[in-house]
Amino acid sequence: MAAALTLLTVLGGIGAMAGLALAWADRRFPPDRDSVVDAIDALLPQTQCAQCGYPGCRPYAEAVAGGAAIDLCPPGGAETVAALANLLGRPAAAPPVALAAPLAVIDERRCIGCYLCVPACPVDAIVGAPQFMHTVVADLCTGCELCIAPCPVDCIALVPRPEVVDPRPVRIMARPRRHTPEAPEEPCIRCGLCAPVCPETLAPQELLWYARTEDWSNAAAHGLDRCIECGLCNQVCPSNIDLLTRFTRGRQALAAASDKAAEAERARAAYDRRELRLAERARDRDARRRERLTRAAGRPWQR
Repeated sequence: MAAALTLLTVLGGIGAMAGLALAWADRRFPPDRDSVVDAIDALLPQTQCAQCGYPGCRPYAEAVAGGAAIDLCPPGGAETVAALANLLGRPAAAPPVALAAPLAVIDERRCIGCYLCVPACPVDAIVGAPQFMHTVVADLCTGCELCIAPCPVDCIALVPRPEVVDPRPVRIMARPRRHTPEAPEEPCIRCGLCAPVCPETLAPQELLWYARTEDWSNAAAHGLDRCIECGLCNQVCPSNIDLLTRFTRGRQALAAASDKAAEAERARAAYDRRELRLAERARDRDARRRERLTRAAGRPWQR
């Protein structure tokens, strides 16, 4: 009996000493941080979208290894959060809602085919070859902005992704453009018969007034953009006025004005980004020059 107690005491002492030795070794020799970062980085989706607040998956992996939250990756979803929680022994949290990432668009009229944007894309979303125009595959683009800085002619811009909306009612194109195409148009008699038949509850008579003077801004304010061009107003007009043609031309003018304004805004944003990059390059160049002069102090021949 005494021998058994002695054996248990010795084994307990050995276990306690081993525990103390392991605790000391854990403090004295911390785990390999690079291997932990590699393991975390391997679980991330590698979209480089920067939605987590870090410039890429590797910087985010380094931040997670340092204690950052594990639920900041929208593209990874719940699977990535669960995998990171299992790897690091942390409680799993609900993944964030994925934001609508912007889409990179290349202005092919200004693209010079320099090919610098292609290797900069981490997801191979840019298709092209040297000395040929490039284009972006929308389904692959993550909006990471990494392709913008290398472009020497600033022909790449980020634009909002087109929203998926319900299709508009089918236009009734089989109807004639006027009730009696061979008859001339008569002045509007303000009968109001066109308003009840409009499926979008518009006032075609008011829109006609603005269309005659091409006052498309007021026409848009009165709902011209909601016109589905069904042609029903043409069918009931006793003056045989071709309302459909006027409304179609107005919608085309509004679309052209909207495209022109969007193009101007993209150009302004591209110019601002270019000026910012040029200023940053100038600051970096001046900093390097000052550093070089500081190192060459006392050696005038190296200045």
